[in-house]
Amino acid sequence: QIRMLDRLQGFLNRLTAGALPPPRCALAPSTPAAPNSGKSGWNVLLIHAHPLKDSYSAALARATEDGLRAGGHCVSRWSVYAWVPRGGVLQAALSADERVAYYGKSVEAPSGRPALPPDIAPFVDELLSCDAVVFVYPTWWFSLPAALKGLIDRTFVPGVAFFLPSPSPSAPSTGATGLVAGLTNVKRVGAVTTYGAPRHIAALAGDGGNALLGRALLPLYHPECTISWLGLYSLHASQHEERRAFLQTVFEHYRDDFLPPATRAD
Repeated sequence: QIRMLDRLQGFLNRLTAGALPPPRCALAPSTPAAPNSGKSGWNVLLIHAHPLKDSYSAALARATEDGLRAGGHCVSRWSVYAWVPRGGVLQAALSADERVAYYGKSVEAPSGRPALPPDIAPFVDELLSCDAVVFVYPTWWFSLPAALKGLIDRTFVPGVAFFLPSPSPSAPSTGATGLVAGLTNVKRVGAVTTYGAPRHIAALAGDGGNALLGRALLPLYHPECTISWLGLYSLHASQHEERRAFLQTVFEHYRDDFLPPATRAD
């Protein structure tokens, strides 16, 4: 019966990929975003992937961050092309040592953490303590930029994003993937992206970014986590007014709709 419920939950969660989250009423943040601000907001991890600081993607990241802050939430922004711990671009490739260590420690329950390289350890600390994650990136060749995919390869690892199942009867139950979710602190996931192709071509090509962020990683989060997806299609054929309107849509969505509103603590 538990397995059937897990499968049903997984199916219903997959249906939410690309849809707006439910009305602003349900899950409370695990921790207040800014204890001294007089408000109780959400801690949001914003991940941006574009090499140009003056790109339209960078403007979308700013609109996302500005909207979240206007909604009373706390934002920690990371750019894979300006990776602070490295002082430059994130090393995207999984190293030989990291691959050897990938399954090197047998983890039967969500306790303890694997040893992580110093350039990603601070990011993982925030990933494990945030309430929501938002990805802002351009869709290139119907998928994620390589640097963003590399970040996921290096940080969504056993002992962080998931745990291997244990034969013990008291072990945490697994979902449809057969893994124990490790990022149950994450209750909302958002994505803001652009496409050079029209919507129907992106759909026919498979839209690898949506498949990974909107479906494949979803079972690793809170069981009631929902996905919000905002995409601007046919970017290169779009007019200035369309791009400006999409920026406003992104700002308003992340200010008003993505998360429950922050409430005053007093």
